[in-house]
Amino acid sequence: MSAVAPVFRGGRRLIAGSLGLALLGALLLVAGAIVDRRRFFFSYLAAYAYAVSVAVGALLFLMTCNAMRAGWPVAVRRLIEVIVGALPLLAVLFAPLLFGLDILYPWLDPASIPDEHARELVRHKAPYLNLPFFLIRTAVYFAIWIGVAALLRRWSLRQDDDPARGAGDRPQALSAGALPLAGLALSFAAFDWLMSLDPTWVSTMFPVYYFAGGFVSAIALLTVLTYAADRAGLLPGINESHYYALGRLLFAFTIFWGYAAYFQLMLIWLANLPGEVQFYTRRSRGPWEAVSAALAFAQLVIPFFVLLSYRVKRNPALLAAVGAWILAAHYIDLHWLVVPEHAPRGFPYHWIDLGALLAIGGASAAFAALRLRGRRLVPINDPELPRALRYESV
Repeated sequence: MSAVAPVFRGGRRLIAGSLGLALLGALLLVAGAIVDRRRFFFSYLAAYAYAVSVAVGALLFLMTCNAMRAGWPVAVRRLIEVIVGALPLLAVLFAPLLFGLDILYPWLDPASIPDEHARELVRHKAPYLNLPFFLIRTAVYFAIWIGVAALLRRWSLRQDDDPARGAGDRPQALSAGALPLAGLALSFAAFDWLMSLDPTWVSTMFPVYYFAGGFVSAIALLTVLTYAADRAGLLPGINESHYYALGRLLFAFTIFWGYAAYFQLMLIWLANLPGEVQFYTRRSRGPWEAVSAALAFAQLVIPFFVLLSYRVKRNPALLAAVGAWILAAHYIDLHWLVVPEHAPRGFPYHWIDLGALLAIGGASAAFAALRLRGRRLVPINDPELPRALRYESV
């Protein structure tokens, strides 16, 4: 297998292009910080939460595959590790948000909240919503994600270099044991970074909603990368059945995202409590009403009906296009979660949004590609690889 599995030689054009986009995004962000400092931080948080959700979604998918000893994902495991590989950089990219926490989170200064009831409610949450504890929790989240990802990556690459140094059962044991911790870290990150933008709003379904969007988007990105690597001849042995398996996952977790979105809306709407309904009323007025409707179609209705097709799920090019669509829809979703807290009445989108997306996305892509240099995209010495490449599904 090693003789026919070429080494990734660095992807110079990919890295150069990604760095170019990151530089353009950084320039737009600098201009945005000068023109509208408040919008800068909300745009940056939307793009940042988007990137983290995809990277952690890929980590959870990798851990799930390891824990259940799934066969066919071994064929594309290295690509999953590529997505996860952006996590160390994303930990660093949290730093710009530190300069705007007082702008993003009203709980840092309860006295600035005009409504007396809301002000007292926020003060009641002070033992949890306070700056030192917020920063400690964020550090713990990244320590869990990066620590698990680093061990899984090390064991995987070590096996490529020396078959005798196989990881054995360690990836399965670590993944099964740490999966609840990684999932809880993502849940609390959703509470801290996104839900506390409005510290009076509460939804126990919110972490599930955030996880569902990130998980299906991680599979979507994996689908796009699989198609690109396959076209470049870097994934020998990939067949239509592997794409069909990815397509089934995209279909299933598109439905799961829709389930989470619907039940969060239904439960809040039925309860009809002012402190909960305000999240949706803020997003159902003015131009945000059109965005809400477009989001439902973009992330649920259209992918659902397209992925119903057996032929689409077995067509690599079409499936990659669906994956790219889901990735775009997920960004609209994260933007929809964040920006209305800043501009509930203004036009939804701003050129600063593009700058944040280019800066974080471009830097993450370049960093992940650099970490892959000199490695194969196929785990050539994994004992499960032959079975993974023989995978057939009808």
